[in-house]
Amino acid sequence: MEFSVLGPVEVRDGIEDLTPAAAMPRRVLATLLLNAGRVVSHATLIEELWDEEPPRLARKTIQTYLYQLRKALASGPTGSSGPSGSWGSSGSWGSSGSSGSSGSSGSSGEGRQWLETRPNGYRLLLQPGELDLHTFQQRVALGRSALADGDHARAAQLLREALGLWRGDALDDVPHGPVLAAEVARLGETRLATLQQRIEADLRLGLHRELVGELQTLTRRHPLREEFSAQLLLAAYRSGLREEALSCYARLRRAVVEHTGLEPSERLQRLHSAVLADAPGLSAPERPAAPRPGSRPIRPAEIPAGIAEIVGRAAETEALERQLARSAALVPLVGAPGTGKTALAVHVAHRVRERFPDGQLFLTLHDAEGRPLEPLAALRSMLRTIAPGEPPDSLEEAARMFRSWTADRRVLVFLDDAASVQQVLQLLPSGQKCATIVTSRRRLGGLPGGGVRLGRLTAKDALALLGSVAGRERVERERGAATELVTWCEGLPLAVWTAGQRLAARPALGVGELAARMRAEQQRLGELKAGDVDVRQRIGAAVRRLGGADERALRALAALGDRGLDL
Repeated sequence: MEFSVLGPVEVRDGIEDLTPAAAMPRRVLATLLLNAGRVVSHATLIEELWDEEPPRLARKTIQTYLYQLRKALASGPTGSSGPSGSWGSSGSWGSSGSSGSSGSSGSSGEGRQWLETRPNGYRLLLQPGELDLHTFQQRVALGRSALADGDHARAAQLLREALGLWRGDALDDVPHGPVLAAEVARLGETRLATLQQRIEADLRLGLHRELVGELQTLTRRHPLREEFSAQLLLAAYRSGLREEALSCYARLRRAVVEHTGLEPSERLQRLHSAVLADAPGLSAPERPAAPRPGSRPIRPAEIPAGIAEIVGRAAETEALERQLARSAALVPLVGAPGTGKTALAVHVAHRVRERFPDGQLFLTLHDAEGRPLEPLAALRSMLRTIAPGEPPDSLEEAARMFRSWTADRRVLVFLDDAASVQQVLQLLPSGQKCATIVTSRRRLGGLPGGGVRLGRLTAKDALALLGSVAGRERVERERGAATELVTWCEGLPLAVWTAGQRLAARPALGVGELAARMRAEQQRLGELKAGDVDVRQRIGAAVRRLGGADERALRALAALGDRGLDL
């Protein structure tokens, strides 16, 4: 699902436009979108819709809008004719008789909770990348950071991308009550500040000639905004347009005096004096060398596709994100086979990847037969991605090249299924602004950093995971059987997910029927197979990786079953 507020409000599910046509529902939606992830109180919604004159049934009316919002987002397109579908234009947000249902095909909203009711209001739940405002804010933050670090080309690129998300004024097709009016003003100011910073980055790149025309337009639109006038003064002077620079200052001074009775700021007066004196400090910086034809920065983006929602791992997700925010972060994620280490790490990597604009590397640390990858082979694999030519054959040279490439970059390195600390040590980036996630089935003693350990899911979370895969209504209809089914899965996310996939692929298969099949211990693992995922095969591979005495000991313990063992 895609939501847009940087221009007309839009809701799209693929190519289908689900935007409400009526004004009041659009205002409710806009208020929730601008506060996505935060609770919007009843009082805030009432103030926005009716200000100081709410109707007697104001809260009930809002509840109706929100019920229809939940229904529309859960069901996706209703199939009715016209681009507005069942949203209608009569002031109601869709009709209660809509033909849409939570089972409609092709809907990205199926089985997902979009709107959370809280004691004091409502919270809209969105995933990263679904709202254009969030993408704008992320790129602006990265652009400002690059500007502060002196990476002017990267800053200009990111800020230009952020500004390119705007399709007009924010919410420009939505009537504004007091709440939205304040938010729109704030967003407009943020947009102008971002534009100023993008122009600042371009000025530092020596692009003053290209900026003169744009700044002339901006100073006419915003005659009292001194920042644009200062930038035009500098760009015009550096372009040899001294008279234009002085005229710009005169226009600004006249406007400021007329509106405020005051003189321009001291900073602008100093800049004007420097232009009059042809001060050497105003000279333009040298332009960066043009890139060679066909050359481009190498920014790998290797994180595999993930899933939008991870069930039952909120605390672990928060801990991983917090630890990855540290300088030179190294975060081991440890858990038994089937606990969902890779799925969670991929999910978190996608959530934080905007912090690492120079690239994200992903490497599985075993070969097709399950044997651990040697450090040199792992390094050569990563170097083929980031550096031209054939990588060195020496471990020391390959490690030195990898450390040099990562020294001044912001890169996320994802090392999946590490067998030992020794396998990992040479694969760590050297840059203080890099971060590394390492998943492993065993505790990696000797690595710095805290890390996160994954256990089994609670019964409640296992049921929620089963419902998210097989369908919540189906699980609720056979809740007792579903509880038994997840019990046989013993809290392993992989097992629960596979059982859910089997049910989803076979609508005629009852939850109780699958649970009954899994009662027999000898055939339980045989039932946990869906597509190319085979739980028995996964566990067998993990056992074989132990090898030698460890594998023999584990098989001997398994043969004991429920019998005790005296030590």
